[in-house]
Amino acid sequence: MIRDEIIWITGASSGIGQALALHLAAAGNRVLLTARDPVKLTALAQASDNIDVLPCDITDREALHLTGKVIEAKYGYIDRVIINAGTCEYFDIVKPDWDMARRVMEVNFFGAINTAAVALPLLQKRARDSSSTMQPQVVLIASLASVVPFPRSEAYGASKAAVQYYFEALRIDLARQNIAVTVVQPGFVETPLTAKNDFPMPFLVKVDDAAKIIAAKIADYPHLVRFPGRLSSLLYSLRLLPRLWHWIAVKQLRRSSAPEL
Repeated sequence: MIRDEIIWITGASSGIGQALALHLAAAGNRVLLTARDPVKLTALAQASDNIDVLPCDITDREALHLTGKVIEAKYGYIDRVIINAGTCEYFDIVKPDWDMARRVMEVNFFGAINTAAVALPLLQKRARDSSSTMQPQVVLIASLASVVPFPRSEAYGASKAAVQYYFEALRIDLARQNIAVTVVQPGFVETPLTAKNDFPMPFLVKVDDAAKIIAAKIADYPHLVRFPGRLSSLLYSLRLLPRLWHWIAVKQLRRSSAPEL
């Protein structure tokens, strides 16, 4: 179990980030929360004395840098960073918004890198601390959506695939510094973001259950965490059968209201 640590979580005002914050704070960790909405963060801080809030937009590099300075001045280091902030927009081939891909990448890809750039010096300070026996850790919340191509998910899936590759490569470069990198691939989780989805979501996981799974798994420093198991196994199997997946996606997953071109 993770306890008595300083953990920074982005995208913490709702969904998986919020649930993780409450779970880890209840376990006795000092949890630092970043999100764009200060009102939601302040309300969340009322739930636990172990929660500190640091409102910030992760796409704003200067603001994020100042947030890192605040963390350093108050705590000196962090034990883990959970890079969770993300967004999702769906592509409409009938009325295409080609700029949408840039918006999604700005948050899901570049925002994650911005966060890592600020968090890394704080993790390195912890790694150099001879009095500590724990290994500092970067946790990236990616998605099972990057395993196979889903309809309308061009931008979202690409952003998650790109950011996963980036952090898996970063793991190799950080190995000699004794800093771990764990990638988490959740399936469908019951959050405000997925509540907007207009399609069936098989094996939907409740957000509190997702937080418990993530917190328990990352404690062992795995390279990859995937859940739920049935959806993960299905998608990774279908990845080996691209023609079958294409048929399923076209015939079964496409919105019935989508007009033929």
